[in-house]
Amino acid sequence: MLNFTHHRVSLLTLVGLLTLPALACDASGGDVVVRDEPQAELAVEDAPGALTKAKVAVADYYIVTHPDYRRCVSPLCGGHFVARVNTSVAPCADGTWQEECHMFELDLSRLGLDRATEGKAKEAFAAGTALVRGALKQVDLGDLGGWPADVLIASEIWLGATGNTPEGHFSRVDETGIVCITHPCPSLSELSLNTNLSASLDSIDLSASGATPAQVDAGMRALYESGLLIAGGHAVATGPAGSMNRLDAAEFYLRLQ
Repeated sequence: MLNFTHHRVSLLTLVGLLTLPALACDASGGDVVVRDEPQAELAVEDAPGALTKAKVAVADYYIVTHPDYRRCVSPLCGGHFVARVNTSVAPCADGTWQEECHMFELDLSRLGLDRATEGKAKEAFAAGTALVRGALKQVDLGDLGGWPADVLIASEIWLGATGNTPEGHFSRVDETGIVCITHPCPSLSELSLNTNLSASLDSIDLSASGATPAQVDAGMRALYESGLLIAGGHAVATGPAGSMNRLDAAEFYLRLQ
């Protein structure tokens, strides 16, 4: 089971995460049922590394929290529970917003994977070592007593490089194409998953996760080819150009295509 403190972060906390080196996490308690996703009014600052609003929210990314061991008829029970990273609620298959949602089955059919690769990807997601971008829907699977099943229909799956339990906040990191003659330099951009928060980064440290040199090399290649998902926290890089955030990885994820 994953520690909610490490992957459930409120929007207001994320403001601090993207603007300060200190990492503050907010665990949500109690059952939550809401019909509309909470929104936050966010100011835009001019300082290097400051919070801005991305044009499009980077959503919806899910992680498994724990198996469903309840004893009731399938598919109402069985499978796993999932949560949206960085947020306190998630849109469930029944249309409500909950702290975590039931997922009876993961559907990877849209990704065009072969059977062996799909099986390994499902195992990784069930173990909490992968992230899925997708949507929860109620689907009639035909032979389950007439009850619709809660299915997570994936458009992307990202596999963890080290198998570490993720800590901190989850971001997508891409190169900006900016080249500087001094440092720190906003050569990377950070988009906080499942929010519309973004910031500039001077650099990332994948070795902070304990990854092997080969895993770090694979992560850096992925960063410059298609982007990288990282769970981690900030440190401050300083130099002649001032100060800017650096992102230290607790775990990083490569897209399976």
